[in-house]
Amino acid sequence: MIKKLALLLPFSLFLIPSVFAQVTLVDKLKIEQQIKEFMAKEDVPALAVGIIQQGKVVFTSGVGIRDRETKQAINSKTLFQIGSQSKVLTSIITLELIDEGKLKLTDRVIDLLPDVFPKDSLEEFKSLTIEHLMTHRSGLPNYPKNVTRIDGDAFLGGYDEKMLLSALKTIKLSFTVNEKWEYSNLNYAVLGYVLSKVTNTSYAELVKHYINDKYSLSNTLVNLSESQKHTQMALPYRKDDRQVVTQPWDMGLLAPHGGVYSSIDDLARLMVLQLKAYSLFSKNGVTSPLVSTQIKYDTEFTQAGEIYLGLSYGLGMFEASNEFPLFSETVLFHGGDLDGYGCEYLFSPEYNVGVVMLTSSGGGKFVNFGRKMMSELLEISVK
Repeated sequence: MIKKLALLLPFSLFLIPSVFAQVTLVDKLKIEQQIKEFMAKEDVPALAVGIIQQGKVVFTSGVGIRDRETKQAINSKTLFQIGSQSKVLTSIITLELIDEGKLKLTDRVIDLLPDVFPKDSLEEFKSLTIEHLMTHRSGLPNYPKNVTRIDGDAFLGGYDEKMLLSALKTIKLSFTVNEKWEYSNLNYAVLGYVLSKVTNTSYAELVKHYINDKYSLSNTLVNLSESQKHTQMALPYRKDDRQVVTQPWDMGLLAPHGGVYSSIDDLARLMVLQLKAYSLFSKNGVTSPLVSTQIKYDTEFTQAGEIYLGLSYGLGMFEASNEFPLFSETVLFHGGDLDGYGCEYLFSPEYNVGVVMLTSSGGGKFVNFGRKMMSELLEISVK
């Protein structure tokens, strides 16, 4: 038996009640009870869940409260920041622009952003392409030096063009372009900036046009109105003390890597659309902006000196095969954590099932709960 990974999978040590045991078609009342038990045990203020079976949304639920003071209940349209799940949307926008002929995976970043990178080391950046940014093979660090934040606190104050350009003028690569895979939030911040420059359109407007309007995801957006903030947005609570309210992240030009808001209805709909796109892809090779692993690289995940194969990253999403000790079958996933909000997004194209979760107080046990749900949903589907 393949041994479990201590760092990637520490949460399997926590006993979480079975969500899908002995259920072939999801039982709404039973699942909601399990969700409530998890929330009570972990003091989670709000948790929204969507479940897809046979390529259809069979269950959505919003449990808990938007605000601990007002006790206003959440619902399936309540807004949460989705953290790094935003990268999936940024990838979709990029692939839409490629389909339109406005961009190519092989386009060099220095051509799209002339006079931006350090002149004294420009040679190192010459081979950097859009594909390298999307697949985390750029060599860019996780964040530039002028991004500072105390762990656990929200990122506030925004990040404007002047700050980004200042950072890129002196940025140093952590490794040679395309040498290896290494996750970097800056990759998708730079990618989002490229998209804005190529289209002369703000990232928020690109999300509106290519995500919100095109795929009918009406509650997926970058900037909230004051009314939405006070009536529709779930307030985030610290994951190290879930009684303490924190703030949404104000990310500015970093939003393409983690600043988008969405609802459980929207993300469940997106998952259905992705599953349909993957069905066409697997049957006849038809690609789509919704097929995130049409190109993928093994991450060569290493722990305690041992390399684990089977964990790949494509154009905005991870793929874990059954070779990797995470799921019994191949699962695509991403998610996000903003030291308050959390998102889990997992699906199996082969079995046409998936789970999406949003919360206003994330952390490791939330991640594990989502993976547990996905594992048990797979068990039902494989039988």
